[in-house]
Amino acid sequence: MATIGFDGSSLRKYSHGLVTWLTVLFLMVGIPSVWAEDADMAHGETPGVNEPVGNWKFRTDKPVKVVVIGGSVSAYTGGNFGDFLGNVCRNVEIVNRGKARYGAWALKQRFVAQVLKNRGIKLTDKAIQHWVIFQGGLNSVGTPEKTNKDLRELFVTAYNAGVRVVGLSLSPWGAEADKKRWSKTAGLKYKQYTQKVVDYVMGRLTPADAFGTYVERDRSLGWAEGELPTIAVDLYASGLRDKDAPLRNEKTVEKWVEQDTEIKKRLKSLPADEAVKEKQRIVDELRRIPQWFLRREYHAFDHIHPNREGHRIIAQTLCPKLPADWGCDCEALGTVNPLR
Repeated sequence: MATIGFDGSSLRKYSHGLVTWLTVLFLMVGIPSVWAEDADMAHGETPGVNEPVGNWKFRTDKPVKVVVIGGSVSAYTGGNFGDFLGNVCRNVEIVNRGKARYGAWALKQRFVAQVLKNRGIKLTDKAIQHWVIFQGGLNSVGTPEKTNKDLRELFVTAYNAGVRVVGLSLSPWGAEADKKRWSKTAGLKYKQYTQKVVDYVMGRLTPADAFGTYVERDRSLGWAEGELPTIAVDLYASGLRDKDAPLRNEKTVEKWVEQDTEIKKRLKSLPADEAVKEKQRIVDELRRIPQWFLRREYHAFDHIHPNREGHRIIAQTLCPKLPADWGCDCEALGTVNPLR
């Protein structure tokens, strides 16, 4: 039976070509939204704790071995980006170990358990390239600096074990119907949270900006080797994003800003001319937020999870950045059916 996935509003596992009764219920009446990790802890369960050690093996003699680690976007079973790449990269064997409901800390534990502690994977074999494609952190995006800290630890752990990392940023998400997180001025917070995690993966931040209070005492020398992905791919600004969505109505947004207690307090602390500019900046940012949502035609069953065609876009965005010795025919991604 399917269970609730990311943030109490998505399915943990969903079958290809089948709309379950639970999905129908979600679409009809909605399900209360809470962060998945918080919900599990409230029931005495913490994702990633006591993570079982992997006992699977790669099955081919292909020289590039790739493990997909991530949350429910990565775990999509209806033809995900790993399936697409596996069809067009002749030198690559891909195994997907994505897990729904897992935030950054839990995914770090999963990587260690499924890859590093897995006796079936021979990381010491120098004739084989080992890679992890990582895409996750949305389940913990409400604490972006801790999420970045946990992602850094995953990247460094992989680097120290000789595993190279393809880091995919968070993908676009959000909808006007998601009242808790995107209605009125709430969207400012979640857009900023998401952008901070995206910008860390893409190497656009200093350690102090990425980690905040989690930063080590002295990071004046910047990033050390292994703290950022070997290859970074920006999905947030990719073709998944609804960049041509209509702007929100300016007058409506101005009312939201004027009714927001925190914003009013912040503006009041500024000199008058600066307050006017800052208010307009906030209004403009709020008006543009729908342009950072996942395009409607790429929705699977909600505004967070891309469907098969959305995963095709992910693979097409990623493929040209992959090493030549993966042997990928990126042009073939336009027509390949990964489930055939």
